[in-house]
Amino acid sequence: MILTIEVIRDGAFTLLSDMERLDIIRISVPAKNSVSEGKLSKQFAGALHLSDTGYETYQNMLQESRNEWTRDIY
Repeated sequence: MILTIEVIRDGAFTLLSDMERLDIIRISVPAKNSVSEGKLSKQFAGALHLSDTGYETYQNMLQESRNEWTRDIY
C-alpha cells in the first residue's frame, strides 16, 4: 500500500526514520516533476539524435501531416 504523507513538524522525520530503520515503512522521495522545470522544447531538444538527412525527412513528414489537417476531405 502506498500513502502520501504531508510532514507538518520536523520531529516527524525522526519518527519516520525510526520506523524505516525497524523495517515498518520504506521512505521514497518522489522524483521532481520535470514538466514544471521549463519549456518542453528545451527539455527534448536533440532527443531524436537524427542525422541531417533523417532530420530533413522528419521535418517533411511533419509538414505533410500538418497539411492534411487543412485539406478538405470530401
